[in-house]
Amino acid sequence: MKKERNSSIEMLRILAMLGIVIMHTNGAVMEHGSGTGFAWTQIENGIFNAGVSIFVLISGYFGIRRSTQKLIELESTVILYAVLSALVGCYFGKASILSIIKAFIPVSTNCYWFISCYILLMIFSPYINRAIDSMSELQHRQLLLLMSAVFLVAPTVIYYSVLGGGKNVINMLLLYFLGSYIRKYSLDERFDKKSLLKILIATTALNVLLNSLISIATGGKPHIPFARDCSAFIVIEATVLMMFFMKVEFHSDFINRVAKHVFAVYLFEGALRQIVQNIVFDYSIYEGEWYWPLVNIAVALIAMVGCMSIDVLAQWMLKPFRKAALKMLGDIINISQKIFIFY
Repeated sequence: MKKERNSSIEMLRILAMLGIVIMHTNGAVMEHGSGTGFAWTQIENGIFNAGVSIFVLISGYFGIRRSTQKLIELESTVILYAVLSALVGCYFGKASILSIIKAFIPVSTNCYWFISCYILLMIFSPYINRAIDSMSELQHRQLLLLMSAVFLVAPTVIYYSVLGGGKNVINMLLLYFLGSYIRKYSLDERFDKKSLLKILIATTALNVLLNSLISIATGGKPHIPFARDCSAFIVIEATVLMMFFMKVEFHSDFINRVAKHVFAVYLFEGALRQIVQNIVFDYSIYEGEWYWPLVNIAVALIAMVGCMSIDVLAQWMLKPFRKAALKMLGDIINISQKIFIFY
């Protein structure tokens, strides 16, 4: 009998994406936030910036498997939304014709940094997974400690990082290794839910407190040095959240179906919010109000539901193109093999 997928992990993916959209929607407040805006910026970044790390940890836990079909599905989806986003940007005067051209090769032009890094992980996944399988627990732990020291601890302590703010393939590889370590050596079974909650609350509170103190000390403008992707605080929060949700097991077909469309939210929510803000209502006028956090969350929810609804149609439309691309690629491979054998 086939084992049912744990819907708590799918729920975590949905919540992580909601948090990412909330951060993006609140982005402008980072420049001028004060009062409620200042407090909300510190809180939402301190919590929700763990979203990206959560996605990579989950990938590391379950493992990425390279396949031609998956690459075609991923690339076709990215191209569709990159082109649509560029067209929306051009319409509202926030993008150029060059943006549309770049959208047709979104991975190479790094339209979405996360997708470019994820595809690189997928391409090299057979070798990465083989390295993970061949490592002993000691070697795996030593690798994690060394990478964490260089790419997490150092940027957290001295702020500066050799690879920037953590949005790169090396930091993603570190998280992938960490996710695989949790699975391979059952690290999640060493903690109960109560302990995980205590760690999460303590880490998040310290994260928010330190960011707030730094912001006040540097003039009052919101700063989030401890809530970056290369922060040890963020990785600890993401790790604890993933292990906690793994302990909450349930099954829901609805949640599993919804979770399939979170990818589209990341790709198109920025463009959809532009449409909402310029045509439906300009939610930015509420950024200085005390109830801005509620507006922020509402707009993020609207963007998520909108993107997921659009993606249901988009995936149906892309099916024949993917089938044709897969057949064409198969024909090219067969012809190449025949030529190789002939010579």
